[in-house]
Amino acid sequence: MAITLAALGLCPLATAEAQIVAPAGRTLFNKNVMVRSFVRIDNFAEGVPDRRVRVIANPYAVVWGAYPNLNLTFVAPLVTLQSRDPNDPAQDFTTTSFADSAVFARYDLLRHNVPRGYTRLAPEVGIKVPSGGAFSTGSTDWIGALIFSHWRDPHAFFADAQFTFTTTGDAGLRLGNRWNYDLAYLYRLLPWRELGVPALFLVFEMNGEHVRRARLDGASLAATGGNLLFLSPGLEFQPTSRLLLEFASPIPVGRDLNGAQLRPTSSYIFGVRWLF
Repeated sequence: MAITLAALGLCPLATAEAQIVAPAGRTLFNKNVMVRSFVRIDNFAEGVPDRRVRVIANPYAVVWGAYPNLNLTFVAPLVTLQSRDPNDPAQDFTTTSFADSAVFARYDLLRHNVPRGYTRLAPEVGIKVPSGGAFSTGSTDWIGALIFSHWRDPHAFFADAQFTFTTTGDAGLRLGNRWNYDLAYLYRLLPWRELGVPALFLVFEMNGEHVRRARLDGASLAATGGNLLFLSPGLEFQPTSRLLLEFASPIPVGRDLNGAQLRPTSSYIFGVRWLF
């Protein structure tokens, strides 16, 4: 159970790291800094008898537009894990700690601007380093991604694929390599006929993840890894040119996990982006 809970605590962290640099969050700008943070609440209430878990991830990201086509991002997630046994409250516990941090660099290979829109294609590379906290994997993992974005007001389309190559960390545990993929469509609801602020956007997003089984001292762990798929409707509200508020509710529509694992049942995301 300890390994199962550890894997559970770590899985949403990978999702959190992907979310904080998700296509809609990979805004390109020059000689500015953006601070982005959100609270993601994931509830797990199925898959393991007598166990209910809530993971509250609060990543903090700083994005620097270092050069016209280059963005650098630093992410540090603060995570709270609440575990509850409905039949034995003495087994309940709550743990809060910083998870592993990550640094990303993104460069636009294709950058085509037109009136009221743009098209961009960019690779992104990153590294996750151990924090030493309660949710740290103790491993150094390597991340690569390819991001496509296309905006023709009032419509926008984003797509990306991200691969994480893991290494062996604490106590001989190696989490499985991971593929993450996202598709998102945005539509500007307000203002009706022209760009401006305040603005309101409707968001439809699909987020998928494929994770290989974890290994402990070289042996495969049966109840780890699998596939998750979420449909995430949401809203983005931009009250000023430098502030964006966002909300989404990822709905699990695919939960093909290996063995007896806790399965996500509901999720909520509340976020803010501030450019200064």
